[in-house]
Amino acid sequence: MPDSACTNDPPPPSAFVPPHQTLRLTDVAADIRPDAWSKLGGDPGFLTDRIADGQLRGAILGSPHPHARIVSIDTAAARALPGVHAVVTHADIPGAAVYGLRRADRPVLCHDKVRYVGDPVAAVAAVDMETARAALERIVVRYAPLPLVDDPEAALAPQCAPEARVHETGNLLHHVAYRRGDLAPAEAQTVHVVEDSYVTPRQMHGFLETEGGVAEPDGKGGLRLFFAGHNPARERQVVADMLGLPHDMVQATGTPVGGSYGGKDELTVQPIAALLAWKAGRPVRLHLTRPESVDFGVKRHPMRIRMRTGCDANGRLTFQQVDIVADTGAYATHGPEVLDAAVEHAPGPYRYRAVRIDARLAYTNNGVAGAFRGFGATQVQFALEQQMDRLAARAGLDPAHFRALNLAEPDAPGPLDQEVVPFDGPHRALDVARRQPLWQGPRRWQSQDGRYLHGVGLALVHRSDGFGKGGPSGSRMTLLLAEDGAIELRCGFTELGQNLVGAMRQLCARHLGCAPDDVRPVLGDTARTPDSGAVAASRATTLVWHALIQARAGWERALLDAAAQALHCDADALRTGPGGVHDASGLRLSYRTLAARFGPARPCFMVDLHGEDPAGNEHGTHFVFGACAAIAHVCVDGWSGAVRVHDLVICSALGPVVSPQGYLGQMEGGAVMGMAMCTQEDLPCERGHYRARNLDAYLMPTLADAPVMEVIAIQNLPDGDPIGPRGAGEIGVNLATPAVANAIAIALDHPVARLPVQPEHVIAMLETPR
Repeated sequence: MPDSACTNDPPPPSAFVPPHQTLRLTDVAADIRPDAWSKLGGDPGFLTDRIADGQLRGAILGSPHPHARIVSIDTAAARALPGVHAVVTHADIPGAAVYGLRRADRPVLCHDKVRYVGDPVAAVAAVDMETARAALERIVVRYAPLPLVDDPEAALAPQCAPEARVHETGNLLHHVAYRRGDLAPAEAQTVHVVEDSYVTPRQMHGFLETEGGVAEPDGKGGLRLFFAGHNPARERQVVADMLGLPHDMVQATGTPVGGSYGGKDELTVQPIAALLAWKAGRPVRLHLTRPESVDFGVKRHPMRIRMRTGCDANGRLTFQQVDIVADTGAYATHGPEVLDAAVEHAPGPYRYRAVRIDARLAYTNNGVAGAFRGFGATQVQFALEQQMDRLAARAGLDPAHFRALNLAEPDAPGPLDQEVVPFDGPHRALDVARRQPLWQGPRRWQSQDGRYLHGVGLALVHRSDGFGKGGPSGSRMTLLLAEDGAIELRCGFTELGQNLVGAMRQLCARHLGCAPDDVRPVLGDTARTPDSGAVAASRATTLVWHALIQARAGWERALLDAAAQALHCDADALRTGPGGVHDASGLRLSYRTLAARFGPARPCFMVDLHGEDPAGNEHGTHFVFGACAAIAHVCVDGWSGAVRVHDLVICSALGPVVSPQGYLGQMEGGAVMGMAMCTQEDLPCERGHYRARNLDAYLMPTLADAPVMEVIAIQNLPDGDPIGPRGAGEIGVNLATPAVANAIAIALDHPVARLPVQPEHVIAMLETPR
C-alpha cells in the first residue's frame, strides 16, 4: 500500500457518532456455562457414542468416481455374508428418494449416476464394523465414466458438452442479477478506480464429531433418530417421507455436543442410517471416519469475485460492479441461499450512485458445498474491504475516514434497496474501532534487520440476521410451569456448542423476572418440543427473546393471580422473581408450591412467531443487520513467508449481550475460523479428488495460533428498535477474514487477491514489483 494508507491521521468527526454503551467482554468475569461440568464429564456424550447391545454398525459404499453413470449394482455376495442384516440401494427406498431445500436434487442413494467422489451408492448394516466393511467390498458396481466437470466457469460455458452436465437441468444452479442507479454518469464522475479478481478457498468445518448417529426402531412401526443436526423436525420430515410414514411415527433428537459451524445444517447420513434400521428391524449406528467425512460432508463455497469500484476526487464512492462465480459442487443444499447472501453483502454498508451485480452458482463434480459459518458474505467482504483500503490510498485518505465518509445513513434502505430496520451499527462500530490504541498507533513497520514486516489493518462489515425473505422465518415454542416447579422453555433448537442453554436461562431471567437456575430449557426432541425451525448462527437467541416478550404478560398474570388467591392479597402487590412470587417483604410462594397449587392446569403458553420481512422486499433479502469493525495486527516473516496474527480488536454493534460467556466464545471462535480462511485453510479439489482427506494434511489453527483478542460489545440500540439483540454466531468470521487480509496487505505493501495467504504467496508478493 502507498504510505498514505498507513499514516496515522487524527480521526475526523464521523458523519454519525452516537453515544456508546460498551462492554469490554475480556474484562468481564466469565459466567460458567450451565452445561460445562456435565460436558466436561462426558454426560451427555456424543450421539455417536450411543452404544447398546444388539446394535448394528452401518457403513456406506461411496463412489470412487467423480462423475459416472451407474450400469449395475450387484449386492448378492454382500447379502450372503454371515453377520450382515441389511444391504440397501435406491431400490429399497419406499418413498421419496431425493431431498433438498430450495431444490430437491440429492439422492439418498444414487440410482442413475454418481456426481462426486463419495456419492453414496449402497449401504450395509452388520454385527460389527469389520463385517460391514467386508460386505461393502463384496458389492459390485459397474460404472461408465462421464466427463469430469471441475471448473465452475467451464461448467457454465456454452460449449460444455451435454454428457458433462452434472444434472439434467444443466450446470447453472442459480443466477442473480441486481441493478441500481445509472452506471454511465457514475463512471463519468469517477476519478479513482480499483479493479481486481479475488479468489477464496474451499474450507472445511473440522468439527470434533464427524457426521453420525443412531437410528432405532421404536417397536411401534416407527423410528427414533439420534443425530447431530440443526433441525430435528426437518430430519423427521425427510426420513418419514423417505419411508412413506406419517411424520409423527418418527422421533428425532438433536445433538448436545460435537460442533457444526453450518456443516450439519442439511441432512447427510441420517436417511441412510434410518433406511438400514428400517430394513434390518434393528438399531443401527452409523458414524463416518474423518476421510469419509471429508469426502461426504459439505464445504465452504469457493468463489471467484471480479470487483470494480470507483470514487470521486473527494473520496466518495461512485459505483460498484461485481461479478461472482461460485462452485456449489454436486448438489444444491444451501447453495442458492449462499449466493443470495454473497450478492446482498457485496455492496457492504456503503452508499454508491450505481451498483451492478451478476452472480452465478455452478454445479461441478468437486464434492458438495453448503452452509458454512459466514454464509457467502465472508467471501465478498474480503474483496470489498480490500477495495475500500485500495481506494482510500488512491484518494489519499485514512482508511477509517474513507469508510466513515461513505457509510449509508442509519435509516437508508438495505444493500439491495430493500426495507430494513433502521440501524446505526456500522457507524457505532467504526467510531469505537478508530479510537482504539492499536489503530491510533503505527500502521506499518519492520524489525531492525528488515526480516519481520508488521501491518495493522481495519475492516468494517455488516451481517444479515435470520433466514431472509422467503426462508423458514416462523418458529414455535412452549413456555410452561413443570410439575416440579421448573420453568420450562421448550423449543426444537439444538445446542451445538453455542451456549444456547445458558442464553435461554439468561433470557428467561431477564424477561420473566426469575433466576437462571429456575429455568430448565428443553431442546431438540420432536416428541417433546414444537418445531422451532433450524438453529442458524444466533437465530435461536433472537427468536427466544421475542417469544418471551410475547408470552410474558400472560405468564405473569397467570402466576400472580394464582399467588394472590393463595395469599389472599391483591395481585398488584406481587411480582415474579427469583425462586417464585415475591411481595415487598420477599419471597412468598415458590414456583414448586405454585405448580402444586395449579395441578394439571399449570400455565402453558404456546408462542407462534412469524417472519417480519416486509411484503415488498425481494426474495432472499434480509430485514435485520448487525455490524462489527475489527483491527488486526499481523507480523510477516519476510524470509519464510509465514504470517502470524498477533492482535485482533473486535468492536461489535449487536445490541444487548445476553450471555457474556456465550458472546465471547462466539466472537473469538468465529474470529479464529475467519483468520484461518485468510492465512492457512484450503482444500483444493484436483480432478474431482480432495488433495487432503484427514487433518494431517488439512491444517487448522490451534489455540497456539490464536491472536490476543479484545472484544468490545456496543450494547445500545436505536430508540424504538423492534428487534433486540443481533446475532453473534457468524459475524466473527465475517470480520476477521478481511481485517487480517487488510493487515497483510499493509505489511507487504501489496494488495491481497487470493486466499489463503500462504508462505509461497507471500514470497511471490515480496518479489513482485509494484
